[in-house]
Amino acid sequence: MSDTLPYYNFDKVYSFNSTYMFVIGARGLGKTYGAKKRVIADAIKRGDQFVYLRRYSTELRGRRTFFADVGDEFPDYDFRVDGQVAQMSPTSEKGKKHRQWDTIGYFVQLSNAQAQKSVAYPRVRTIIFDEFIIEKGALHYLPNEAKAFNDFYSTVDRWKDKTRVLFLANAVSIMNPYFLEYNIRPEADTQVIRAHDGFIVAHFADSSEFATGVYKTKFGKFIQGSEYANYSVASEFSDNNDRMIKFKPSEAKYYCSIETRTGVFSVWIDISGPFYFIQEKRPKQEMIYTFVPEYMEEGKYLITYSEKIVQYLRSAFKGGKVWFDTPKARNAFTDIFRR
Repeated sequence: MSDTLPYYNFDKVYSFNSTYMFVIGARGLGKTYGAKKRVIADAIKRGDQFVYLRRYSTELRGRRTFFADVGDEFPDYDFRVDGQVAQMSPTSEKGKKHRQWDTIGYFVQLSNAQAQKSVAYPRVRTIIFDEFIIEKGALHYLPNEAKAFNDFYSTVDRWKDKTRVLFLANAVSIMNPYFLEYNIRPEADTQVIRAHDGFIVAHFADSSEFATGVYKTKFGKFIQGSEYANYSVASEFSDNNDRMIKFKPSEAKYYCSIETRTGVFSVWIDISGPFYFIQEKRPKQEMIYTFVPEYMEEGKYLITYSEKIVQYLRSAFKGGKVWFDTPKARNAFTDIFRR
């Protein structure tokens, strides 16, 4: 690591004694470095093992360099990657004909997690899920990904409450399967959010000290003030803002509710515009249209993206006549209107 830029210290997030620990911070803050240092130290002290998890096999192609940046922190040990496992050996063993290498970790892809059901991980105490929020690009989330991860966690933990998870990511998008599933929302002036009776803790790391160091570098000066710097250095979610956010007026009339894969939202009309208000808050009695065939049940109506109601809303949206009560509602329907 750089002598001038700090790396993330996990002491604070560990102090909450949660099982699912989300750490979101600037690109280059040292989240992965700090996590690797932590699990290696646990392996040396207690013989613990870890899982380094990514979504796809392509993201694990660089696993052979896993110890390249952190190995020097432990001069009494040598490290290597052998296939899908991480191993270490005391430097005192160097030169011996039959050198002993101990397995301390496993490299696993979530997309193949179903195949892991028969695999035992009795010594695994930590899962590092790196880059759980996808950057913009060719990759996509898995179907029902939060469930897929829980299935894998259950395989590793075996209902023993022995395993914790470090979810690591840059501040890319609040519209990710985990924030949506567990209703995690960044809050102004709040770095730590606890949820589900303490099972989950999310730390939105303060990157100000890190940013000060970054902006002293040539590249940092080059990107300062740009949208790229906002999320990569300042840890600002690009889709967590107040654009098109407005609560419905009292005279707005309920029209219907629309179900998406990210939730059910109510639609209200103010005929003076007409203006449409799409809200997370829902009335007690509602008529639900769903985009999701597998969510169909009695009392719901299945619709497609070409239905007239969607066309009306899309047209109003293009004319600036649709408002939302939360970024979640706005982001969900922005995705629908793009189709």
